[in-house]
Amino acid sequence: MLENARKQLHAANHDKWLMTDVPLEVREAIDATDESIGKAIRRLNGTTAGKTAISGAPGSGPTRQQGQFLAFIHQYMMRNEGGVAPSHANLQRFFNLTAPSINSMLIRLEKRGFIRRIPGKARAIEITLAPDLIPPLDQPFKF
Repeated sequence: MLENARKQLHAANHDKWLMTDVPLEVREAIDATDESIGKAIRRLNGTTAGKTAISGAPGSGPTRQQGQFLAFIHQYMMRNEGGVAPSHANLQRFFNLTAPSINSMLIRLEKRGFIRRIPGKARAIEITLAPDLIPPLDQPFKF
């Protein structure tokens, strides 16, 4: 149903005759809605019975927990001036996990191709996943 609604919205938005007298603010709202529906569809396609599909196949999306790590790393990098990634200690405090658990998750994210790290360099994490595929954080962001 969402895909059908998105197709209809997209078609209406690109109908020059229909959109002639539509104010710019309304067009922007339609574009934002179209994008939001697209994100919702992608998230729904990655879930089964309310749980994120766990698959190690290349090209598959992150698991729920991996998505939360990616979301935190992305938010952290966006909110600090230098654009640096969070330290292991930042991740430990936010997720209330041990250092080995944090390191294990970062290794899994790197093996799945969601992040890239530079060995021997502190806070050298780069997210390689498209930003629109990163889910929102389940809990409020805090440094």
